[in-house]
Amino acid sequence: MTPTYLKDINEENFNFTHGSRLVYGCSGLGGVWGETNYDESVDCLLYAFENGIKSLDTSPSYNQSETVVGKALKEWKGERPFISTKVGRLKSESAHDTVVDYSVSRMKQSVEESLETLGVDYVDLLFLHEPHLVPMDKIEEVLDTLKSFVAAGYARSLGVGGNPTDAFRPYITSNNFQAVSGFLKVDACNLNGFKKDLPHNHAEGVAYYAASALHFSLLGNRYEQYVSNPPNDEWISEQDVKNAIKVKAIADREGMKISSLAQRFLFSMAEANRVVMGARKIEQIKSTISDWKSGVLPESLFNEIVSVID
Repeated sequence: MTPTYLKDINEENFNFTHGSRLVYGCSGLGGVWGETNYDESVDCLLYAFENGIKSLDTSPSYNQSETVVGKALKEWKGERPFISTKVGRLKSESAHDTVVDYSVSRMKQSVEESLETLGVDYVDLLFLHEPHLVPMDKIEEVLDTLKSFVAAGYARSLGVGGNPTDAFRPYITSNNFQAVSGFLKVDACNLNGFKKDLPHNHAEGVAYYAASALHFSLLGNRYEQYVSNPPNDEWISEQDVKNAIKVKAIADREGMKISSLAQRFLFSMAEANRVVMGARKIEQIKSTISDWKSGVLPESLFNEIVSVID
């Protein structure tokens, strides 16, 4: 399976009941990646809503993210956006601290706390966070618990929030989940998601959120930093950096910022049912919305980027 160029965008649906294809990923707004001005975080969300972004994604594990989203939703007087949050991973001050609890009681408590913090009666989509950490001997209990949240009216649909393992992937069926939010495997420097995840999703009729469009800012404001000192870890590999260098050369030739090229590349991909961006500052969300409104890339440019990603 290889990326397919998208010639015609239907912004209103894209396999979902409502909301925009572009999703505001709210992890950075909650301070999980470092010091954050929470007033500015609220302003970023309100600006996004005012300019057509109708979907957002948050989590209890993103420090103060749900609190920030709740404040923005309270101030917003327009149409309610498509809201997703997560369950399974608990609140942390840092993205590098991972605490999970997939027990029935703690998951129920977590969802109820999320709804209260967000100030809503339900979320449109509830993601099971960190599928690679779910104890597989408890998977049936976990699935039953998730479905009980839908039955209770806490959530309208269910998803997988993270990259699934080979052991978890068979449980991604349309009967269990309606979406998968994968990260760092479908973007302008890494297409590994096309090896297993996307073919499986496509066969099962499960939608795909392409998260971390800028590959943890390798395709954005940390390009120079990562090129000069490649992390070569589980998040950013040496090959990712090599691919980013080739994509940066294309962006330079076209007179575009690498971030703009990367975001528009995902907007041009049919398999990306929704694209998640994570702007933390007003100038960043303004830039992203500008890229969004610029639309898809020319097909020849899209195909060239696909061809250079190893």
